[in-house]
Amino acid sequence: MRVPQLHVGAGSSLGPLSIFPVWTSAPGSLGISTGTHADVAVTELASGAQVSRLTVTNNGPHPALLLEGELLEGGQQHRTCARDVVLGPGETRDIDTFCVEAGRWEAGQSNHRRQARRAPLNVWSELANGLNGQRGGNRQDRIWERVRRFDAARGASATSSLVQHMDWFKDNKEERNQFSAADAPAPLEGQRGVVVGLGRQPLLLEVFGTHTLFRRHYRQLIGAALLDLELLPPQALASGPMPGQYARGFAAHVQAMDFGTFDGGAEAVEVRNHGSLRSRNVSRAAGAVTAAGIAVELPQRRPQLAHLTGWNTQHPLMEMA
Repeated sequence: MRVPQLHVGAGSSLGPLSIFPVWTSAPGSLGISTGTHADVAVTELASGAQVSRLTVTNNGPHPALLLEGELLEGGQQHRTCARDVVLGPGETRDIDTFCVEAGRWEAGQSNHRRQARRAPLNVWSELANGLNGQRGGNRQDRIWERVRRFDAARGASATSSLVQHMDWFKDNKEERNQFSAADAPAPLEGQRGVVVGLGRQPLLLEVFGTHTLFRRHYRQLIGAALLDLELLPPQALASGPMPGQYARGFAAHVQAMDFGTFDGGAEAVEVRNHGSLRSRNVSRAAGAVTAAGIAVELPQRRPQLAHLTGWNTQHPLMEMA
């Protein structure tokens, strides 16, 4: 199973962020809901709350997609999805999570709210840093450390809460970082992804199986990336736009990845059935590039990627931990 052909368009700038639109050659209809359009309930485990697990239920009529790095706010503490998840209509499942609020464990608070917000790239990238066992140690501790960088840069949150920092940033931006996701270029017709560059280097490529799935998450991605600017030195903020050949070269590295057959691959990969749709997580590391996402298979259709994120592990933001 390969990444479909990727077409990278002309880039735009939003402050020090470089944003390049991406199109793909894959079929364009999957019947999946995501973002705030997906009716997914999130609660603590009925058997007893755990930091690393939450229960999710799809109450909608269509399969639902939750993204790696998507924030699940509230409950006993704020969490983020550890990997992409597809849920069939009516399906309930316990999923892996990481905590992004080290200083709160509020017993009796069970329900979470979903605003489809994304973790800043500084935090989200830690999920990619450990692909294929590349890094040892406790990944949860490293995620807390990355959240604490916002405590140091913007003033401490009482509970070291990533969600609180995101709320503060929305309402009280520093003078040097007055940018808004609303000012990012509007999605173009048929666009399914972006390459994001920071400091004249590519950081990530995110691509979806359909234009609608991309639109449901685009502004949240850009908004999360803007908070990362608070952590960068002035010279990085003033470095200028990333050249287009860097974006296209990075996309070529991601496109070259092969995730094996849908029903094959690593023994740890589990194919899940959701009625007429099946899904499996995919991941791969090749040189300085890592990628992770989820593939789906519909009746009478070849398997295809519903979502994929590729990371440049040599970018300074990835190496901050």
